[in-house]
Amino acid sequence: MFESLENIREVYLSDEHLLKLQEFRCTDEQIVENFLKEDAYNLMKRNLVRTRLFFDDNQNLIGFYSLFNDTVKIQKQKRAMLEIYLPSSVKEIPAIRLHYLGVDERFRGKGFGSYLMTSVLYHCAKVAEITGCSLITVEATENAKSFYEKFGFTYICPINRYYLMALSTKPLMEELN
Repeated sequence: MFESLENIREVYLSDEHLLKLQEFRCTDEQIVENFLKEDAYNLMKRNLVRTRLFFDDNQNLIGFYSLFNDTVKIQKQKRAMLEIYLPSSVKEIPAIRLHYLGVDERFRGKGFGSYLMTSVLYHCAKVAEITGCSLITVEATENAKSFYEKFGFTYICPINRYYLMALSTKPLMEELN
């Protein structure tokens, strides 16, 4: 599951990429495009989020994702579905939030979304292995909900116009070993 494509370069967002960000197009999910162009770099500089960029051999920006640390409260029934069992004194579950994942519209339909998601799962599994983090969470749009379900994410509850979804890191850590 955690393979890499030879012609894809994965890097953290830095000031050398700022001009390339302006070429990114995600018009069907404008909020994703706007986040990358307007917020991702400043949030990284403040150490609040980490954004990874993916480039092809021609230095085209294929896509990106952003992660940050989070905690989440989930009802007991949903926790059981995710095999999360908390001591009675603990109310919040440590999580890694997948803030945004986007593939430039010029590169859609070629498996890059799955490739980026594989990177998300790998890096989250490594963090969970080090920190004991239990979940990966995402607030999915209606259009993206089925994409996350393909990777095993479970619907938890609505949050404004999004769907809070979660995936246990336990099977991912087991796959690393």
